[in-house]
Amino acid sequence: MADMLPECFIQKILSSLSFDEAARMSILSKTWLQAWSTLPDLEFNVKFCKGDIKILDTIMERYGNGKIPIEKFDLSELLGDSHEVFPLIDKWLNIALQNGVNNLVLNYKSYPVPILTILAAKSLRKLVLKSCTLLPISLSGGVVKHNSLRKLSLSYVKLDENMLQTLLNSCPLIVSFIFEYCLDLETIEIVNLQKIKSVSLKVLKIRFSGSIWEIDAPNLVSFEYTGNQIPELQIVRESKQLKHSKIILHRLDNINADWFCKLRKFLSNSTSWSQVSLYFYECAEIKMKDLQQHHRVATPEVDILDVNILWQNREYPSFVDALVWSCQPRRLNLQLTREMVTVFIDRLMHMKNSIQSTSHGSNPWYSQLKEVKVHKFDRKKEIWYPVEHKLGERATMNLDRYYILLDW
Repeated sequence: MADMLPECFIQKILSSLSFDEAARMSILSKTWLQAWSTLPDLEFNVKFCKGDIKILDTIMERYGNGKIPIEKFDLSELLGDSHEVFPLIDKWLNIALQNGVNNLVLNYKSYPVPILTILAAKSLRKLVLKSCTLLPISLSGGVVKHNSLRKLSLSYVKLDENMLQTLLNSCPLIVSFIFEYCLDLETIEIVNLQKIKSVSLKVLKIRFSGSIWEIDAPNLVSFEYTGNQIPELQIVRESKQLKHSKIILHRLDNINADWFCKLRKFLSNSTSWSQVSLYFYECAEIKMKDLQQHHRVATPEVDILDVNILWQNREYPSFVDALVWSCQPRRLNLQLTREMVTVFIDRLMHMKNSIQSTSHGSNPWYSQLKEVKVHKFDRKKEIWYPVEHKLGERATMNLDRYYILLDW
């Protein structure tokens, strides 16, 4: 019965399985064996024991000798860190490139990626490198433009500033760039900005990989940044197509008025942010008069502001003031202690109910807040429901989840 299926359909079934599972299915019949033997997507999660290496080498030689097309080549290590296998990886990689691979994933610790060879492949559309190294590589011969690559992802990759700029400059038609946990750029002193200039770039994600960037991507649709400090970001030309912009800042401690000024200045790089997530570990008491001297930058708008506070037994109304001074969120997500939840809601209610003018006849900075609607999460029923909160009322749970809708 299984033999009645066309080979292309069998390959679709086998492609949805792991390589080991697909290999076991190949014993069903000669048709299934043939379909498995010519699968275009090769994904190997290898322990790199001698048996695995021999099997993988045999498979790759068969693809090389038969010139069997390869669409995806994914090589990831499960155990081991043997440099002895590097020449074999070079061999398998060359076979994949010669057989027209367009999706290449390499995840092997300390493997020296032959990046110049890879960039010379005209068929490649997507390149994902994890835990590999791009150092040391001589660039004296220059790098040709790689006009076919559309997606580039670097995770835990060892490289320097020159290599990063070379990669970006040699891929002029790149659409998506993910750059995360490349800590070498965190440890060196960066004098010059890391520059990303691309007319074609639509998706950009930077995580824990340096904090000084200049971005010139007028057609960017999605931008995300994650780090432990507010980045020094220069946006040369803001994209009118930007639909998703997100910043996540972790392990924030010793927060003061200067930090909130820097946050406001950073968020002012864009007319509006989709989401800002902040994880606070410690905060000093903030004097609002120090902040009000920095009104030169317009208050940035944020669709969603996530606030997570991990300090205990401190209630700082000035912290809430500084937070909404630095940006105007439409939705505020809170996961806090009951004391801090009460401080947040009381302070926002006070802002809303306060007199809309000062003795000088001018509006205070928070007078734009028109409405505050509070919702609480019921853990048992797993639903959100609106709540009426009175000034001074305490939250009932030690860790409550709230979201607050703010109309400015």
